[in-house]
Amino acid sequence: MDYKRIFTEKGLTDINNFFTYMQNKFEYGWISQDGTRNYGINDAQSYRLQSPNELLKNHLGICWDMTELYRCFFENMTSLKHETYYLFYDDNKGCPSHSILVFYDNNKVYWFEPMFNNEYSGIHEYDSINKLLEDFKKIFTKNALINGLIPVDYNPSNIKIYKYTAPQNHINGYEMRNHIDNSEVINLVESKRI
Repeated sequence: MDYKRIFTEKGLTDINNFFTYMQNKFEYGWISQDGTRNYGINDAQSYRLQSPNELLKNHLGICWDMTELYRCFFENMTSLKHETYYLFYDDNKGCPSHSILVFYDNNKVYWFEPMFNNEYSGIHEYDSINKLLEDFKKIFTKNALINGLIPVDYNPSNIKIYKYTAPQNHINGYEMRNHIDNSEVINLVESKRI
């Protein structure tokens, strides 16, 4: 697939244009194995990870799908170092989570987040990856508490962060979690509770 051509034809030739496009043209939801469009939290068995090309056509995805499209853009349209991270609260139930892409430029690291129109959203600049991940953890925890995704008496040690590589397309949620579980665990200094 010639992604460089696809992005160029859509006028997505720089990070800011791509950010605006992602923020304005995409909805949160997921595509099931049978191709059905669904909104809200995905079902791990029925979910399938879309290829970047499928997501560009469907304009509907969860953070896993969108992060892979971000990765595709950065690989094809920039020469910047980039990485993907996954944070989740391990509650042995639904495990609320979020994945992100970060990139490095001029001795700074940036959290690229067009997915939500809240404090997650933006291209956030940091002096180090550790500071970025600490902020990611803090904002995730705050929003998860507000939305009732984690208990008020949550255990901070249940929040896990992984640095992960590109997964295969079309895997389900269980296979994606297995991919994450076999990735690099990131240990941050214990943050204070919010």
